[in-house]
Amino acid sequence: MGTGGVPKGAEASKRTTRGRSGSSDRIFQVIAVLGGLCLIGFIVFVAVRAPAKSTRSLGIASLEAPPPAVLHAGSSAPAFSLPRLGGGAALTLSSFLGTPVIVNFFASWCPHCRSELAAIGTVAARNAGGVAVVGVDSNDGTGTPAQKLLLAAHASYPVGVDTSAQVAAKYLLVALPVTYFIDAHGRVVGSAFGAQTVTSLQRWVNRLTHQAS
Repeated sequence: MGTGGVPKGAEASKRTTRGRSGSSDRIFQVIAVLGGLCLIGFIVFVAVRAPAKSTRSLGIASLEAPPPAVLHAGSSAPAFSLPRLGGGAALTLSSFLGTPVIVNFFASWCPHCRSELAAIGTVAARNAGGVAVVGVDSNDGTGTPAQKLLLAAHASYPVGVDTSAQVAAKYLLVALPVTYFIDAHGRVVGSAFGAQTVTSLQRWVNRLTHQAS
């Protein structure tokens, strides 16, 4: 018998139970602390990380679909400054003020874009000095495939890389290709949805330079 008439075995059992309970409490406390630290770390990570750039997903132009929204004729063409495909100084729209500009939005993954690059290259070469031609490679990764396509199409006009399609968004694009025609004062004259030909592009050139069609 233990002190006060409690059996020794019962007293030992109580001590063992209390020991186990204490160990369980300590384990629980450790787990709770670790869980709290993980939660705090996650909150800090979310709070301080830089916001991800939004990436606009563009489709492929379908002439059977309803006409998409475009910038209205007479409105100011949104300014842009983009890394130049192949390197070099940034490509800016403002650098062409005083000269009419054709801005062609394309991507290497877009089959209609690929089919019109040769036509755009031809018109660019034919009208050099009178109308500037600018390409914008949108939503298209590194730009290496686009470089190969432009080389194959003998298209040597400057091209900017719009990886996350931020400039495409400014021009209200939802699909590619789209071509904008901008006058010498930086105002939108019109736009063309879908692949263009040398003939259709030359009509726009004539309009931009006030020549008879």
